[in-house]
Amino acid sequence: MKGIEVITGCMFSGKTTALFSRLKSSRDTPLLVKPLIDDRESGNIISTHSGIKLKAIRVNHLSDIFNLISKNTILGIDEAQFFPNTIIRDLKLLKNINVKVIIAGLDKDYLNNNFEIMNQIISLSDHVTRLYAECKCGHKANFSYRKNQLFTDQVLIGDKDVYEALCENCFMQKQKNKS
Repeated sequence: MKGIEVITGCMFSGKTTALFSRLKSSRDTPLLVKPLIDDRESGNIISTHSGIKLKAIRVNHLSDIFNLISKNTILGIDEAQFFPNTIIRDLKLLKNINVKVIIAGLDKDYLNNNFEIMNQIISLSDHVTRLYAECKCGHKANFSYRKNQLFTDQVLIGDKDVYEALCENCFMQKQKNKS
C-alpha cells in the first residue's frame, strides 16, 4: 500500500528499529534519509539502540533527494521532528505521486510539549503506530526526560547520556524534584 505511515513515541521506544524492519520487508527499493542536524553518527549512517546500522542520506530538505526517487522507491525518514516545515509540502507532493513513505520521529520534547511538525505530519498520514519504551520502574514509558535541564532549547541532540525514557509517574516525580 502506498501512502504515508508514521511511527512515533518517546526516545528509546524502537521507532528506528520499526522503520528499518518495514523498509527491509518491503519489495520496493528503500531510500533512507535523516536530517542534517542529526550528527550522532559519523557520515551517512543511522543506527538503532541495539546496534543495527543502515546507510542513509543526510539532507536539509526532502526535496534534496527527489531526483533519487522512482516509482519503486519506499522512502524512510528518521528523526522527522528535526526537519524544517518544508517537509509538509514535500510529503504532500510525494503522496500525490504515490510514493510510499515511512516516517519515524519523536512526538514530544523533554518537557512533554508536542513537536508541532510531527502533529502536521501525523495529520497527513494514512497510518500511525505509537510505540513505548520501558521505564526504569518497569512501567510503560512515554516521556523523553532530559537528565540535565540546564540547556533549555527544545532541540538537544543526544542519546542515553542525555535522555531517559520515563513513565508518567516517574516523569512527574523528576519534574517535582527539580523545582
